[in-house]
Amino acid sequence: MPENYNGPPRPSFLQRAWGVVCSLVEYLRWCLAWQPPEASLDDTTFDKCNTVEARLLVLGAADTGKSTFMKQMRYVFGDTFPVSERRRHLPYIRQNLLESVHKLVVAMDVLGVPYSTAAAQDAAERFVDMTALEAFFGDDSPMDLTLVEETQTLWEDEGVQEVFRRGNEYHLMTNADHFITSAARILHYDYLPTIDDILRMRYPTQCSVTTTYDVGEMRMTVHDMGGERSARGEWVGHFSRPTAILFLASLAEYDQQVEEAEREGEAALTHTSSSLHQIKNRVQESLDIFDVVLKYPPFHNSPVILLLNKSDIFKKKIIYHSLAHYFPQYDGPDGDEDKGREFLSGLYEELAARHGRHYVSRFTEATNTENFNSIFSFVKNIVSRNIISRGGLL
Repeated sequence: MPENYNGPPRPSFLQRAWGVVCSLVEYLRWCLAWQPPEASLDDTTFDKCNTVEARLLVLGAADTGKSTFMKQMRYVFGDTFPVSERRRHLPYIRQNLLESVHKLVVAMDVLGVPYSTAAAQDAAERFVDMTALEAFFGDDSPMDLTLVEETQTLWEDEGVQEVFRRGNEYHLMTNADHFITSAARILHYDYLPTIDDILRMRYPTQCSVTTTYDVGEMRMTVHDMGGERSARGEWVGHFSRPTAILFLASLAEYDQQVEEAEREGEAALTHTSSSLHQIKNRVQESLDIFDVVLKYPPFHNSPVILLLNKSDIFKKKIIYHSLAHYFPQYDGPDGDEDKGREFLSGLYEELAARHGRHYVSRFTEATNTENFNSIFSFVKNIVSRNIISRGGLL
């Protein structure tokens, strides 16, 4: 061995850099492939890259704000609503507007309320036939300026305003006034829906919708299971251990009823009469669904978050629709928003106590993005604590 041997030659700078890159690649491959021991589809999983997986089930009756919650999730955490996507909602928004006016006109006749002006009575003729109005739904449909004028004339009529306040008697959509008062904008030839329009629009969710968002260090998969009765069969069998259940209930529907078929499938097949139907208050329907969720065994280890939604609509409605008229057990003063909210919230609290279940609740306005951000921070905190209790680390 030569006397001046000083060990193996030192690697060059490029060789050392290449070694670091190779090591990093191997680590990343291991990081992405790694799963915790005994991981299963029913367990929340964590990876070495500090991403936490959470699953949130969004449940509730129809028209309680579940779809609005999902749209807020997309607006705040997703790709918002690009122009092409906003344009896609245009036909539905115009339909919401024209159907709302149509329902007002029909209700004027059914409820026997006279128009206060001859101009309003003449304008109403335009909205009697809903089929004729369908020509204005499309984004490329030619617009008729007289349609806007007739809408405005009707809305200013005192008789129409009375029927609007009685919207609970024929189930006028919640945000009908938003669309009707925006008729000049919505029926304009170059109308492009705003985010507020999209959040307030109504169309039924007939099937489950699943979306995943990266929210800080958490990857949250949100499942809107749909509130229509045809979609409810998927609820309890969809996931056995969701990280949390978000249950939406509408405060604003205390004065509304729903016609429910006792044997829907049979009625649809045989075209039987309304004798198969029973009338139920919409709050009671929501309570019945809440009862099913609370007592379903696979949900017992999942925290339940109750969002009593549409508190802004409730605030307006409680002034002229007495809560005691629909719930005789209510002994608070008429028109008292706080006492009314406390009473309705108590109905859910009594039901949970009966099952020995704990839940948390908040009053919400799903169409209000600022309020949504506050509520979602609350929801995320509950979800995070449940993940930690299951053995995960954030």
